[in-house]
Amino acid sequence: MFFLQKLISISLLSPVPFIVILFLIGISNIRDRKYRSGFLLFLISGTIYLFSCEFFTDPIILNLEKKYPVISEENIEKGEVYILLGGGILTDTVGGNVPAKNVYPRILETAKLYNKSPKKIFISGGSPLQNKQSESSVYKKELLSLGIPEEDILIEEKSNTTKENSTYIKWIMNEKNIKSGIIITSAVHMPRSMEVFKDSELIFYPAPCDFTAHIKKQNFFAYIPQFKVLKDLYSAFWEYIGLVYYKIRY
Repeated sequence: MFFLQKLISISLLSPVPFIVILFLIGISNIRDRKYRSGFLLFLISGTIYLFSCEFFTDPIILNLEKKYPVISEENIEKGEVYILLGGGILTDTVGGNVPAKNVYPRILETAKLYNKSPKKIFISGGSPLQNKQSESSVYKKELLSLGIPEEDILIEEKSNTTKENSTYIKWIMNEKNIKSGIIITSAVHMPRSMEVFKDSELIFYPAPCDFTAHIKKQNFFAYIPQFKVLKDLYSAFWEYIGLVYYKIRY
């Protein structure tokens, strides 16, 4: 009974109705000898289906997420500071300005690592969408609520891109004679971050979090389209494009 309820709820609150409608219209067009539009609708419905199913998207996302494993105890000790990278905020919510959903795992990972091995935390993130408040100041508020002492938090509010995160954080590290840092960001974002932060004089250790892809297919529901999967795939495509862009430009 539970399985049936789960199947119905996922199917109704997913791209399934849109996929079915497009597919049926495609069949109707082919019957009316509108072959071009019919096959185009088949292609669109098939693409939406694949892009919203875990069995298809997990390998694409996993290719990014598996590049850097969970940070080791040894590397935690080697890093002199924690570097929390920005990932957006939501403004003017009922709860005020709050971190974007994908940022909460980064904040929690930062707090977890700090409690395990206390050291200064550098938060990098400005106001890329011209928000009234910087990303780093919003994240700082969350870390303070988790019991992190204010004197151990330093915020950088000028950067609007990952490249600028790198530029300003390196400047601060050089000013303070810091030679190594632990980068904390989403696993899917880590490959691009490590490429951008690569430096001949400074050492950076990756501490990825917010893993979303499964190594193995979980169950039948991996074949059921979900809007969440579309969002995760969008994030992965954004990172692939970013990697290509940075390699070409820099």
